[in-house]
Amino acid sequence: MSDPVTPPPVPPPVSPAPASGRGLGQFFVVSGGIVLFLTLGCVLAFSGGSPYGLMVGLVVGSPTLVLGGLFLWLGMRRLKR
Repeated sequence: MSDPVTPPPVPPPVSPAPASGRGLGQFFVVSGGIVLFLTLGCVLAFSGGSPYGLMVGLVVGSPTLVLGGLFLWLGMRRLKR
C-alpha cells in the first residue's frame, strides 16, 4: 500500500497593507480650512467694512490665521506622501 497523498497546507490569508495615515492629513486639512474660514469671517464681521478695522482685525487674528495655514500646510504635505 502506498502512503495517502495529503494536500499542501493552506497559506495564511494575506491582509491588506495598513493605511498610510491619510486620516490625519485629512483632519489637518479640514480643521485648517475651518479655522481659516471662521477667522476671516470674524475679522470681516468685526471690522465693519472700514479699512482701519480690517487692518486691526488682521493683526489681532494673525496668530489664528497662521495656525490655520499651518494646519492646511501639514495636511497637504501628509496627503501628498
